[in-house]
Amino acid sequence: MAAVWRMGALGFLALSGCASSLGFGQEFDKLKCERQFECSQGAFDAVYTDVGACRDELDAMSADYYICASENCSYDGSQARACLHDVRSGTCDEIVNGTAWANCNPADVFVACDALALAKCLGG
Repeated sequence: MAAVWRMGALGFLALSGCASSLGFGQEFDKLKCERQFECSQGAFDAVYTDVGACRDELDAMSADYYICASENCSYDGSQARACLHDVRSGTCDEIVNGTAWANCNPADVFVACDALALAKCLGG
């Protein structure tokens, strides 16, 4: 039930523009799927039927993390922008070899976390 609520909250907040940290999570998941579809067609097709299926899976897996991190960490918007820019503008070689993702470590985007509160929020 909590996961369903979190998914609804993620969608509402991202659409309402209330939380840029939540918007980052959705945009990052979207770009992951689109760029992998574009650059790793064979490997992508072995796992997903289409970009929408990829987005659904990533959104379901990451929604709790982005909500909890938004509530219990500081958000580094410049790091998030660097991540999204690199993934958007990276060549397919950079997408496949991983260099386009270098600025995308969640621990660099969500910083100064209250580790205990974050773990509790995530159910740990």
